[in-house]
Amino acid sequence: MTGEDWLKVGIFLVGLMGGLPLIRWFAARVGASPEVARKLVHVATGLPCVGFPWWFDGPGPVWVLAGLATLPLMVVRWFPALREGMGSALHGVKRPSYGEVLFAPAVAAVFHLSGGDPARFCIPVGVLTLADAAGAVGGTRWGRHRYGSGDGFKSAEGSAVFLVTAVGCVVLPLWLMGGVALGSALLIGWIVGLLAMMAEGLADRGFDNLVIPLGCYLVLDRLLGLDDGALAWRLVTAVLFLVLVVTGSRWSTLSGGALLGCALLGYGCAVLADFRFILPPLGVFLCHVWVTRGNRLVGVFDHRLDAVLSVAIGCLPWVIAVERGWIDETAGLAGISYAMACQLGMLDTATSWWLRGRPAGLLRSMGKGWVCGAMPGLVGLWPGSVELMLWTGVAVVSTGVGVFGFQGVMGDGVCGQDARATPTRVWVLKGFVGLISSLPALGLMA
Repeated sequence: MTGEDWLKVGIFLVGLMGGLPLIRWFAARVGASPEVARKLVHVATGLPCVGFPWWFDGPGPVWVLAGLATLPLMVVRWFPALREGMGSALHGVKRPSYGEVLFAPAVAAVFHLSGGDPARFCIPVGVLTLADAAGAVGGTRWGRHRYGSGDGFKSAEGSAVFLVTAVGCVVLPLWLMGGVALGSALLIGWIVGLLAMMAEGLADRGFDNLVIPLGCYLVLDRLLGLDDGALAWRLVTAVLFLVLVVTGSRWSTLSGGALLGCALLGYGCAVLADFRFILPPLGVFLCHVWVTRGNRLVGVFDHRLDAVLSVAIGCLPWVIAVERGWIDETAGLAGISYAMACQLGMLDTATSWWLRGRPAGLLRSMGKGWVCGAMPGLVGLWPGSVELMLWTGVAVVSTGVGVFGFQGVMGDGVCGQDARATPTRVWVLKGFVGLISSLPALGLMA
């Protein structure tokens, strides 16, 4: 780093630390709510970052700045006197949040990945800074229709304000700085805006400060260069999954944040691999809806994001492996199908435990898993080779072992004092059991 770089870093740090008490004073003067005061800090910190591509020549100074800026914010968090004093604008909201310590590293990571390209850097930071703040203020001011998100709630009105602001943060820079035609910029803007809105809706405890900028950059990087036809297909897919979220609460015990997670997972499967990879997790979801409606469980339970995490653990490794070219589509589609067979078998076991106090029969759970979870994906591979039939037979055994083992865990009460409580560790266990049981699909690569 040059002396000029150190000077620029110092100027930014002085402005940051001087701005916290100034915003605290201003918020108290105008009677701003703690949420508004917090977002004022968000905007005042984020907007200067937009100028980094013209201020710094490389990522080194930005990483140094991120480290030096995060350190005093951590100190403010650790010491109650500072937290109630100069840090009150950040910590006035009485809920756990790590957003202030994730903000600067996320910005530095996007700057590094973008190579300092103005459009690719400014768009994710702009969405994080302006759309997130607008959504929070809009939700505070007009929020009436709430949905569960993590340990708390967010509002549909706040999400709508976030979406409109995010689209503007994408379209204008692409059109004015990125050399992208207005029609293409609008398609990209709505895709990125919808996905960012879903990510913000499910993120909790300030992790949106990490998820939104990195997610926006990765999506934007994949979309730039695509023709309008490919962009339109991706937009239609995103809208369809959003419709699923809006209507799904009528049929499902999943919270609003969990349904947003379902939408993002389905979109990722479709775009990173191809549309066939949606079918196995969709089969699991439709079975969930059928059982929920048949037993009138809507409103009885509130399954949150950890339920979607369980399915994602079984799905995403196969999808990512196909996208990166590590395995072919046949092995990937077989793997995700095997994983969902085991996942649905375990879900049937857990549901039976909830309803009847005992697990379902192994053959019933396995049959349900393979018919509804595996066959939607495998049907596209039949008639297949003898090798596919062989490894599918091996997978039947491995998934059977997984479901049987899970039944034993439920029966022994290892999952908790009340085995029916379905805590996060149970969902994570299901995810990894499903993933491990699907490993026979790798035999198709031999």
